[in-house]
Amino acid sequence: MARKIVNLAIFLLIANALYRFVPVYFHYQQFKDAVHETALFSRERTEAQVIDQVMDLAAKYQIPLSREYVQVRRENERTMIDASYVETIEWVPTYRRNWQFDVGEQAFTNVRPSNPADVGR
Repeated sequence: MARKIVNLAIFLLIANALYRFVPVYFHYQQFKDAVHETALFSRERTEAQVIDQVMDLAAKYQIPLSREYVQVRRENERTMIDASYVETIEWVPTYRRNWQFDVGEQAFTNVRPSNPADVGR
């Protein structure tokens, strides 16, 4: 009987930890995908506009991101967006741990061929 109670307690602690962590990680993945899409289609935007869009995405996905932790770099036809934030997760009651999430997305911006004959090459 005591073994069943211990097993149940362990199961409930693991279920609680997953209940606390999975939504946070899911929002991180959604945010990361959206930032990648932003990098893909940022050719016509300035760096400040890209940062504004990343901040809008952070609000949409409930990400506690400060503007100072977002960087946009461009090299030739490549756009790189880096962002970092820390979220506190309560794994078990009264035990909290800070978890750092890093987003580092890069993409080649859409390059239109200068000659219509080059399409498909």
